[in-house]
Amino acid sequence: MELKVGGIFECPEGHEAKIVWISEDKKVVAVECPQQHLRKVVNVSKEPALSYRNQPTEKRKIYVNNTVFLIRI
Repeated sequence: MELKVGGIFECPEGHEAKIVWISEDKKVVAVECPQQHLRKVVNVSKEPALSYRNQPTEKRKIYVNNTVFLIRI
């Protein structure tokens, strides 16, 4: 399989991603995926943040676009 920068490679979640970097030994590639990927889950409070008694009451998922993955081949 011929790898070149700008080519298409599959990201770890199965989407088509663009190759943005290839290591010199051709064993690692960096791919940029335009789809949304889960970055982290944070605890948030429904009440205003003015009270010191407010505790996080729900979890919110934060997603990001254009995530770059390093993939060992």
